[in-house]
Amino acid sequence: MSNKKKSMRRSQLISPWGVGQMVNFPGDESLMVCGLDAWEQVYRSARNGVEEFLIKEERLEKRLNVNHFRLPPDFRKPGAGVLNPGLKIPCIRFPQWHYCPKCGSMEKLSIYGEKQRCSGPNYSSGMSCHSTKQYKRPWLIPVRFIVICKTHGHIEDFPFMEWVHKNKTWDASCKLRMRAGRSSSSLSGIMISCSCGIESRSMAGAFNENSLDKIKKCSGFRPWLGEIDDRAKQCGADLKVVQRGASNVYFPAIRTSIYLPKWDETVDRKVIEVLEANWESLTRTRVNGELNKDKFEIVAEMKGVDGEKLIAAARKKLEGEEGVTTEDVEDSEELYRKSEYDAILAGVGGDNQDFFVTNKKAQEYSHVISEYFSSITLLHKLRETRSLVGFSRWMPEDDKTLEEKKNNLKLNGSINWLPAIVVRGEGVFFEFNSHKLHEWEDKPQVQARARLLINNFNKAREVRGLPEKVITPKFILLHTFAHLLINQFSFECGYGSSALRERVYCDSQDTDITMNGVLIYTASGDTEGSLGGLVRQGLPGNVENIVISALHAASWCSSDPVCMVSSGQGPDSCNLAACHGCSLLPETSCENGNRFLDRALVTGTNDSMDAGFFNLTVK
Repeated sequence: MSNKKKSMRRSQLISPWGVGQMVNFPGDESLMVCGLDAWEQVYRSARNGVEEFLIKEERLEKRLNVNHFRLPPDFRKPGAGVLNPGLKIPCIRFPQWHYCPKCGSMEKLSIYGEKQRCSGPNYSSGMSCHSTKQYKRPWLIPVRFIVICKTHGHIEDFPFMEWVHKNKTWDASCKLRMRAGRSSSSLSGIMISCSCGIESRSMAGAFNENSLDKIKKCSGFRPWLGEIDDRAKQCGADLKVVQRGASNVYFPAIRTSIYLPKWDETVDRKVIEVLEANWESLTRTRVNGELNKDKFEIVAEMKGVDGEKLIAAARKKLEGEEGVTTEDVEDSEELYRKSEYDAILAGVGGDNQDFFVTNKKAQEYSHVISEYFSSITLLHKLRETRSLVGFSRWMPEDDKTLEEKKNNLKLNGSINWLPAIVVRGEGVFFEFNSHKLHEWEDKPQVQARARLLINNFNKAREVRGLPEKVITPKFILLHTFAHLLINQFSFECGYGSSALRERVYCDSQDTDITMNGVLIYTASGDTEGSLGGLVRQGLPGNVENIVISALHAASWCSSDPVCMVSSGQGPDSCNLAACHGCSLLPETSCENGNRFLDRALVTGTNDSMDAGFFNLTVK
């Protein structure tokens, strides 16, 4: 962005304003973030090239089949130490249809053009800008209405010409005018008229199902990639009318990964940093299969580390990677998280790395922990990489393949990277007692209550033509417990709830693995560290009170009894006893869009206390 009024944080370019999303800026200006092809040009203009934006996360690179990740471009004012002052985020103007807020004159602007003032047509009725000097006329502002393709993520302007003329032919000289709120505050009060003087039509009925079926089909426009008009591939799918600021216009697809160290804890931190930053260049060329010692010594001298320690650490890592094939790449979310789950419980890493944990047995805590959990793990340091892999429109899940999602971000097939950010912080991990979980999950009342939520979810998927998805009572329990705990941590630690995130480790689909854990960790992307205090709250004598307080708070909601007896609320009725008064979190904190929640499975109900996993605690 070119000025302070149009600035945004790097993390916002991953979510919620990633590639293909419209950003509403002050001054009634709507811009859409361009694809990665345009980002490439921005990186090339940086003084140090791409190097300062690179992010390396080997596990996630293998999973997403990319070479590396890059920090989004950022705008920085010139000053001491600023390498790339004025670096801009590439955007285009969308929607193209704009109108004058004074006289209602409508014009279709270029996606590459600047803001424009009203051209001042002379109207015989109503307000007119004709007699006003050009530099005093109002700026044109974007219309509220756009259309999206529910199937392929295409987006285009509302077909005002076709709507007004009802598919009749019109002259190239026809000009439209929008007058709003003259007779009604509803859509029927928004009147679109044509300069031909024959045709006019209100916006009444525009949002009805199939309202555009006989007027227009999807043109396949992808304006964020420059695909408009004749450059777009015809789609032909049905279009849906939405408001440009609606939440269903854009759903980012994010993939995250917790960094797992592959270095011995005795290795110096500086050596690790050098190896991770230069791993590819150091290991690419080998002499008779051996690492190039001369190259290691040059890099060691440049970075101020010991050359022998550098090459020794590299050899040890390569030995650990021997025998790993492409078949070992984790292709499912559960398998991917199993590595993190095992690393957390094993206590790998150290203070010299970006992953440092301390395991504590449940017996070190009082009964509320020792009875229901196997262990508590304190994550003193962790690093999370969050990458944007694609997006969908209309619905958050479109079941497209990873490659299809990635191809919606770019035109150039040679672009083998994805935008990402890195978050560093701390966290507390709760490992549930497996025996207790199995006993609880086998109860008929638990199965019956969970089945109600699962049926609601799969009915919604069936309507969209998507296959059924497995959701288990255990997952609902872990997920709801994470929400309740985050709400309580925000009271105890002084965090805003949006500064904490959940990461649920649960085996729902893969029966060959077992995971029963929840990680609560700091999620602020604007600082290198954390706000502090989360790990301290996980110590014996502290966390027991937090868990008990969270369970007692969950046993009664300000919306009860309506909330507790609900048979379905929230998105797609995918929540039971869960609302804004008890269990919901900011969207940045929840992995599942505030779905699959039911505090009755945590604390029980008045009619069935046995349905709750922790029912003995809150009696």
